[in-house]
Amino acid sequence: MTRLSVVVPALDEREHLPRLLDSLERADESPDEVLVVDGGSTDGTPGVAAGRAGVRTLASERGRGAQLAAGALEATGELLLFLHADARVEPHALAALRAAFEADDTLDAAGMLQRIEHGARVYRWIERAANARVRRGLVYGDSGLCVRRRAYDAAGGFRSLALFEDVDLSRRLRRRGRVRLVAGAGVVVSPRRWEREGVVRRTAWNRVLTLAFLAGVDPQRLARYYRAEPAAPSLPENADPSS
Repeated sequence: MTRLSVVVPALDEREHLPRLLDSLERADESPDEVLVVDGGSTDGTPGVAAGRAGVRTLASERGRGAQLAAGALEATGELLLFLHADARVEPHALAALRAAFEADDTLDAAGMLQRIEHGARVYRWIERAANARVRRGLVYGDSGLCVRRRAYDAAGGFRSLALFEDVDLSRRLRRRGRVRLVAGAGVVVSPRRWEREGVVRRTAWNRVLTLAFLAGVDPQRLARYYRAEPAAPSLPENADPSS
């Protein structure tokens, strides 16, 4: 069986991390190891993983890109699965991912079928958009990126960006090899940020910032906009946001 490592960046996730770890333990096929990479939590997050079989906690500088890179560096699996701390996997997800990669040696990376844990109809639209993006070969963090170690290394891995480290790596993976959606691998996503900031506002703002990043705006600058949400940054003239 192909060895699979799960990498989870975390910062003050004491409330949500147990659900993810529980879902990994209950999966039909458990991961070979789980690495929780803490970026300096003050709420006792590292202690949540203490004593759990197959779970290691690492310390890293703060920043999701740096934390993901640190976890990948320590991981021993041939397959690397990167998950958000407030997500959870469905029971057949890991088995479906392993099967997809074992059946197709040309598959470099894959995304999971996203489901948002909320009954409102607007979230079905957001799910469809996310899953359609994965079908185009772009796997962002909330879709559970799973990548072969050799492809991850060849693409250069995660960079320590202030924002959009997932978009950055996903674009490089798509240029190098084959990426697809594994429909049998489901990941359940928390709606907490949409609920806190408003579904339409957060979705539209994410789109504006993503387009700005693709157009070449500095991620450090965009990170300030992402948190503060002032007027939208302007895109350079003649930018091609589809690249």
